[in-house]
Amino acid sequence: MAKQRRPKFKKDARVGLFVSCTTNLFRPSLIKAGVHLLEKAGYIVEVPPLQNCCGLISLRSGEPEDAKDMAKQVISQFGHYDFVGVLSPFCAAVFDRAYPSLLGEQSEELATHANRFRKSCFEVSDLVLASPFALKALSEFTGSIAFLDVSGEPNLFGSQVSSRLLLGQMKQAHIVDLPQICASQVDGAPDGTISPELGSKGLDGVLRTVRSCGAGTLVSTDLALLMELSSHLRKFGSAIELRPVLEVLAGDLGSMPIGISARAMAGQSLF
Repeated sequence: MAKQRRPKFKKDARVGLFVSCTTNLFRPSLIKAGVHLLEKAGYIVEVPPLQNCCGLISLRSGEPEDAKDMAKQVISQFGHYDFVGVLSPFCAAVFDRAYPSLLGEQSEELATHANRFRKSCFEVSDLVLASPFALKALSEFTGSIAFLDVSGEPNLFGSQVSSRLLLGQMKQAHIVDLPQICASQVDGAPDGTISPELGSKGLDGVLRTVRSCGAGTLVSTDLALLMELSSHLRKFGSAIELRPVLEVLAGDLGSMPIGISARAMAGQSLF
């Protein structure tokens, strides 16, 4: 198993927060949580407006030329920051694994830019964990939390992703580790470009595990996956709250759980 890359903390380092397409459209509260955690951890955070897609959608659609154009735009917009904080693990994988290969096909100069860029890119939780102020950034959540890890390769020794390690530092929280979901390689894309592909068999197993875990809150690193799970869990009448892990780490429990409307939370009829 490849050793996980970790950042080296730099106080007052400038971090450009990369917002995924899904987050921007469906969960702006996740952006707020990411900014809160990074600032509490000692970084200077900026959220550039009008951000471009990372290119994963184009790669999944078999359009690598479009993905190359998007890569150039992203690097142009974020290449001057000390770090790029990424909200989606799948966007982070595209930056790390796909960009050098995609742009290296065009020129050696672009390959150099892509490699320099990838070294600055980390998930938000990676940057927070690297900080000596990490504990000050975390909320005092009390209760049972089920953690669903999504990774490109299995880990027989339990999840070592930074968000799980940060959850373990929340003294009042009891963490229930659910079986890991292994994301699949995107066909035709550079090696290491991953996307969650549950399929009906995988989905059934995840749903059974979630429904029997006994936790009141389910968290994961990927918003799109949580949105997909919420639609299936509601069909079974599951009351478990689904939230992005960064929101729980930041203590933002005021936002609606994924898949539940404000009217439903208030106990009002939806009809």
